[in-house]
Formats: sequence, structure tokens, C-alpha cells
Amino acid sequence: MTQPEITDDAARRDDRSRPEKKPRRRWIVHAIVWPVLAILLIGGGFAAFSLYNDAMSVRADLEDAQASVAAFQKAATERKFDQLEPIAAELSGSARSAVEPTTTVLWSMGELVPVVGENFRAVRVIAEGVDDISTEVVTPASTLVGSFGVKRDATTGGIDLAPLRQATEIATTAEQVVTDVHAEVQSIDTTATIGQVSEGVDKFDEMLGKAEATIPQFNGALAGVGALLGIDGPKNVVLAFENNAEAAALGGGPASQTLLQVDNGTIKIARQVSSADFPVGVPVDVAVDESAKQLYDSIFLDNLNASTSRPDFPTAAAIINAHWQRTVGITPDVVVALDPIALSKLLEVTGPVTFAGGEQLTSDNVVSKLLNEAYFRYPEGGAESDAYFAAAASAVFDRIMSTDYDVWAMAKAITDAANGGSLMMWSADPATQALFDDTRVQGVLPKTNEGATVVGVYFRDRSSSKIDYYLHTSATVTTDACKPDAPTYTVEVKLKFDIPGDIADDLPRYIDSGLYDFYRTEVFLYGPVGASTSAIEVPEPALNTVTGPSVTDLSRPAEKFTVDMVNGQTAVVRATFAGTPGTYGPTEVRTTPMINATKVEMAEAPCG
Repeated sequence: MTQPEITDDAARRDDRSRPEKKPRRRWIVHAIVWPVLAILLIGGGFAAFSLYNDAMSVRADLEDAQASVAAFQKAATERKFDQLEPIAAELSGSARSAVEPTTTVLWSMGELVPVVGENFRAVRVIAEGVDDISTEVVTPASTLVGSFGVKRDATTGGIDLAPLRQATEIATTAEQVVTDVHAEVQSIDTTATIGQVSEGVDKFDEMLGKAEATIPQFNGALAGVGALLGIDGPKNVVLAFENNAEAAALGGGPASQTLLQVDNGTIKIARQVSSADFPVGVPVDVAVDESAKQLYDSIFLDNLNASTSRPDFPTAAAIINAHWQRTVGITPDVVVALDPIALSKLLEVTGPVTFAGGEQLTSDNVVSKLLNEAYFRYPEGGAESDAYFAAAASAVFDRIMSTDYDVWAMAKAITDAANGGSLMMWSADPATQALFDDTRVQGVLPKTNEGATVVGVYFRDRSSSKIDYYLHTSATVTTDACKPDAPTYTVEVKLKFDIPGDIADDLPRYIDSGLYDFYRTEVFLYGPVGASTSAIEVPEPALNTVTGPSVTDLSRPAEKFTVDMVNGQTAVVRATFAGTPGTYGPTEVRTTPMINATKVEMAEAPCG
């Protein structure tokens, strides 16, 4: 059926048939909209003025908070702990005052305004972040630090662990708070903020980044102290004392070891042993990478002294643990490795230790006495030298357990020892071990190149000697970043024995090589994660230098050089590692903690 066509004339007739519209509805619209618009415009002026004043107030409060943070850091660094609580109170007041204006509806509306809104959001995020850190971290920490001290439990006679538990709780909270605040700050779009706001965001972001890197180190240290004190119940702890005069990648052969039994703050020495108490020649049942077996030979698993050959302390701890299980029948819950270099730092805090008929160990002489003079005194080694080392270990242990010293200075000494590779720890408890992640106390190489591009320079004595007291080493690392996506790293190492002429021919048997009429040192060079070896060179072979094997170990290219030298000779070995496209942080060199510290020089290859 066809619809009738509507013509223009019909439409006009239809319009005329409708009643004429009144202007009343338009009048209502105008009557409401324009006055409201006028109020909004006038009110907007007041709102803008109010927001401006609020913003200036927040800015002033944040500047005050920044000054308080600087004062807090200074007082903490100088260990003026009585100043921390008053400074924390000032920070808290400034932080609360800064947050208050940002909680209003007006401020929230400001965040929605195009162009300027991100500035308001940025200021609010910073103010809230400062307040969160002040309330949940700084205030409780300052209260604890101000009253912190090592005390004895009246019931057990052990160390009172309540302050340690409280510190652990605060540090755990701090790590979460800082991580959350940092994520919020990094969500700010600084391309949409004015210069002053962007600068403030960048400064706060940098501060949070440093805190985010530091707090896990502190948490790891607290976890380590807790494990050593039996905070979670009875534990068997093995202290492995490394001998740097018989170098190994992690420091030296752990020839002297002490078993501690710890429980809820009480600690006692249960047993002292030497490597002579453990059989050699039969490997312990520990799963290690084939690459490690190729690099470090069979003694890696069948000789306790070689357990620290690989620059990976969890591997060393597993091997030490297995030796104790097999020979002693005890399964350690915690393994700690430290060397006389670490002891020298601890003795700086405790002061001298007296033992063995009035003999003193000090921070200045502990390395020479334990790693050199003892072998002149007991040239045949054996029971006499073992007793000497055991007495020294007991004396140092007793002095540290007395807690009669500045505990904060001791905390710094322990941190410095760990950062230098002279103190490492492993726990059989996965939760505790996880707290060591990304800390030097864990004793591992980084798994990526992002935070830092780490290359490794490590040594191992193969002369069955204590000759490394006289070994001097240096490393030059040349980076070529002319092609940023594929940089190269050339690592050159120089070695030289410098034995004084008046004793060179009269060294005690324990110091001199018992195997050869020369000294054999193995050098292990590790490149960046994911790199490959592009060149191996031996510019100065000394008596003789053998290269290889070349393997990938710990996700890194690893090169081995076996260097034979006599006194006065110099050897130079070199490896170049080629990186693949990726993110590379600043270059960092990690080395074996040597008695004569390895001198490290960084250089950049010229582009041209």
C-alpha cells in the first residue's frame, strides 16, 4: 500500500494548525543558567584564589618536610639518636599539614581541570607519600632507635630479641610503604606538569629509588642477625673462617670452622673443627652445574677447602652443609662465611681481643697474625696451629657476644664487611633466605645487567700453600659503549708475587708451595649476563699460562687462566666480552677479597 506523500504545503498547513509556542521555557532556561554561570565564574575566582593559597601552603609544608628529612639523615649518620624523635615530630607535623588541603573537594576538582590538573595530582601524591612515610616508618623507627640497646633476657640470660623483632616489623612495613609510594609517584605524568612540580617529582622519585634499594639490604641484615640469634627457635650455625692467604673466589679456603647452637638469643660454641677433620677425594652429593665442575675441577666437591671456589655462596654453603652431614652427622641450618678482613672491621668496634697468654688481636694486626705470622710460629701446622686458630676464634666470639660496644658502629662494620665480600650468609629456611635477595650478604652475582653491569675477577690458589699473603693483583676494565646496543668489556688482570728477599728462601712449609717449585694461581674472569667471549689473550705468560676451559656459568661467560709464576715475575691475562642488545647499568667490578686488595681501574674506549 502506497503512503500518501507529504508536501511542503501540507507541512506548512500542519504548522499553522498548531498553537503558537510561548517563550516561557526559554525564559526559565535563561533565568537558571546565566545566574548559575555567573556564580560559577565568580566562585571560580574565589576557588582559584583558594586553590592557589592551598598550593602555596602545601609547597611551604613540603619544603619544611624536606628540611626535616635532611636533618634526620644527618643526625642518623652522625648517630645523634637523641635528636631523631624531635626531628621526626617536626616532619610529622609538616607532612600532616601538607596533606590536609589536598583532601578537599576543591582540590579534587582542581585535579580534573584540563592542562593544570596533573600538577594538583602530583602535589597531592607527594604530600600523601611524605605523610605515609613519616607516619608508618620515620616516627616508629625514631622511637625505637632512640631507646635501642642490646640487653640480656632476665630469664634465659640470652640476648633480649624484642627490639630486633620490633625493628624487623618496622623495616618490613617500610619496604612495602616505600614501594607503594614509589609506584604512585612514577605514575605522575611529568610532561603535563610545570617545571617546579616536575623537579619536585624527580627529586622525590630519586629519593624513593635510593630507599627502595637500601631497605632490602637492611632487611637482609636484620634477617641475618635474627638467624644467628635463633629468633625462630633452635638452629645449628656453622661459621666458616676463610683463609685469604689461600685464595678462592669467595675469599679463601674455609679451613677453620665453628659450630654454634643458637636458640632465642642464647648462643654457645658446640664444636670447632678444621678441614683436616674432613676426608678428601670423595665428592659430596650436591647438585651443581656442569659448567662449575668444568671450571673448578673435582676438588670443588671432594675437598672442603675448595668449596668456596665459585663466586656463588649458596653453592658453597650447600657443599659445606653436605660435608658436615656426611662427616659430622649434623645438618647446619645456617652457614656464615667470614674472613680476617671482616674481623679487622669488627675489631675496630670492639677494641683489642686478648687470648693465649696475653697475646692481643687488633684491627691492625689480625690479618697478619692469622694469615701469616701463625705459620712462622707453627711451621709444621697440625694440632698446634689448629689450637691457635680455635683460641683466636673463641676470643673474638666472646668479645662480640659481650655486646659491650657501640651496636650501631658494629652494624656498619658488618655492612661494610658484607659489601666488600668478606661476610656472607645462607639459611636453609626459604623465607629467611629470600630476605637476602639482592644483598651482598647473599654472596651471588646479579642476575641481570640493569642495575649494574657486573664483571667478576676471581683467584684460586692451586699450590696448596698460604702464599697469597704476598700476591699483588690489579684489574683494568675497558668498556666500549660506542655501540650502546652491543657494548664490549675488556678485562685485563695483572698478577705479581712480591716476597721479601730476606725470607723468600726460608718460608715455612705451610706458606710455600708443597707441590711445585713455582706458584700456581688460577684466574677466573666473568663477563656480563648474557654476553659472550670475543677474545682471550695472554700478553705476559710469566713462567707459563694455560687458558680454558671457556664456559657459560651463572648465566655469564667465564674464562679460566692457569698461571705459573715464581717470585718477582709478572703475569697478565685478558678477556673481552661482547654484550647483546639490552639494558646495561654502570659497570661494576667484583673481586676476590684479597689480603692485598685488587686495584681496579675503569676506562672507556675512545669512539672513532
